[in-house]
Amino acid sequence: MTTLDDRFEKGQAMRTTMAGGDRSHFILPGIDQLAPDLKRLIDEALFGSIWTREALEPPRRVICTVSALMALGQLPLLKRHIERGLNVGLTPEEIVEVFIQLTFYVGVPAVETAMRTAKEIFEEQGIQFTPNQVYDSNQSVESLYQRGLATHQEHMGDSFEYQNDNPDAEEAQLERLITEYHWGAIYNRPTLSAKDRAMCALSAMTVMGRYDRQIRNRIVGALRVGMSPSEIMEVFIQVMLYGGYFTTRAAMRIARSVFTEQGISS
Repeated sequence: MTTLDDRFEKGQAMRTTMAGGDRSHFILPGIDQLAPDLKRLIDEALFGSIWTREALEPPRRVICTVSALMALGQLPLLKRHIERGLNVGLTPEEIVEVFIQLTFYVGVPAVETAMRTAKEIFEEQGIQFTPNQVYDSNQSVESLYQRGLATHQEHMGDSFEYQNDNPDAEEAQLERLITEYHWGAIYNRPTLSAKDRAMCALSAMTVMGRYDRQIRNRIVGALRVGMSPSEIMEVFIQVMLYGGYFTTRAAMRIARSVFTEQGISS
């Protein structure tokens, strides 16, 4: 059985790995001065007990954390986690692609801020970045839509969150745009795997408290693209201290019911 000091030391080791020699990553402004007990709890519980769990590697944990922070609008913390992502092995291309992936979940303003922050970090670190331009603007709108339908089928199966029999209804028009651009343009981009994209979605949806059929279908989709039940549960654990345990508990209960329905053991 580990001791609290064991957890603390594991947390310090993880912080060291993520900091890449930058001691500012050990600082929690305000908490250091006003609540040293809380800092110790964070070091033990977050960095020593969650970040060190084996079910997800640190780069994947950064993807989950960045997704959660963007969904919550906690953009001041983003700089630190972009740097941590680079330090634990994420490529600049992967980091940028996470932001692109989240566009339809968190909105353009949050993505714009994230991109600006990443650009500043890349420049500070002398990282030469060449954008990955793969979007074909010469394709027809219909081909983009059909590609979106096919991608949705691949990642999610036949389940659509919201359907409307009237194609002229505003809801149907919105769903078409989502299918075209979210599924047809973004989900087909290279760099991130299908599992990485599922982790982005699950992390953002969990901290935003999406408890309806959206997250249930997304859990089914995560299984469909190869995530194991333990990986799905680990995503929820990873974002717990960023979005709160109420949302994590709810997401885990929904996931457990999905596993039961599908006859899967976690």
